Amino acid sequence: MRSSISSSDAAGVNATPQRWTLAWVVALLVGALLVGTVEMHWRALGYRPNIRDSAQLWSIERDRAYATERTPLLLLGASRIEFAIDMKLLKDLLPKYQPAMLAQNAHYPLAALRDLAGDARFHGVVLCDIEAGGLYKSFTDMQQPLVDYYHKQWSPSWHLHRVLLTHWQHNAVVADPDLGLTASALRLIDGSAAPQPDYFRFHADRSGDIDYRLTDVAAAKKHFGEVLANSQNLHADVPPAQWHADLTQVYEWTKRIQARGGKVIFYQSPTGPTLTRIEAIRHPKAQYWDRFAADSPAPVLDAMDDPTLSKFELPDDSHLDYREKPAYTRALVEALVERAWLER
Repeated sequence: MRSSISSSDAAGVNATPQRWTLAWVVALLVGALLVGTVEMHWRALGYRPNIRDSAQLWSIERDRAYATERTPLLLLGASRIEFAIDMKLLKDLLPKYQPAMLAQNAHYPLAALRDLAGDARFHGVVLCDIEAGGLYKSFTDMQQPLVDYYHKQWSPSWHLHRVLLTHWQHNAVVADPDLGLTASALRLIDGSAAPQPDYFRFHADRSGDIDYRLTDVAAAKKHFGEVLANSQNLHADVPPAQWHADLTQVYEWTKRIQARGGKVIFYQSPTGPTLTRIEAIRHPKAQYWDRFAADSPAPVLDAMDDPTLSKFELPDDSHLDYREKPAYTRALVEALVERAWLER
């Protein structure tokens, strides 16, 4: 006997896909409404979308080391150069080069320099922003996690993921994990306070903007005043003779890049009055930086020796306000071109 179903059963079966479709549409609408509500809430409180830095974002820039149409110009360093350079303007001012931002906030760049020295495919230019303390051998591996990620985990699929994530973060406040639905719900439950709105912003090219109108500049400068007031903070961690001997590795990396036709330029960003006084006591210029400049196989520039670069105002004694970035970028390019270290 052939099995059969009633007309009502058949209608129910046929209706099932429609019910599922309706359920999905309703779920998507509810989700979009929740996300939109949270988004408007944060924007009403003054929050704005902000791109979050990551090893994936760094790796996208690291890929530019292999640019062929333009000479790669890789910017190494920590926060000072990361928040000081207008990358779009830099590219316009130096049309022969492909700039890439490889600096990392609060991390000195020796590991990145070492990585490029060992990369036979790299033949470009390195602009390495660093100070005497940043050349300590003990700081060599500070950026090594980024280097390791690039060589061991980076892939085209992660590249696509990061491009899409960057677009999402650029356009949505809730793309910030601290401001998303889950984090917002948890704060609502436990009554904890929301994070303060950022006074800095990151771009997709990993350069950053600091808006000092949105933060307490006096508090930032107070930190350096406290350092200066404590005599224990004014002694170098490494004596001059040992410091100078440890530079051998930096010189070797530089020569390896040069031997392949590449170029390295060492640069020290400007600092404000209080921080300059601290550095002069901790690392007397004649015993540290000047010896480095004299022995380095690559050219060395201290911004404080340049009449234009040394005059920029640094609200916290260490970083530029984003409004000064175009003028500073032009001044730095002019200084490097005048010395024939870069070409227009």
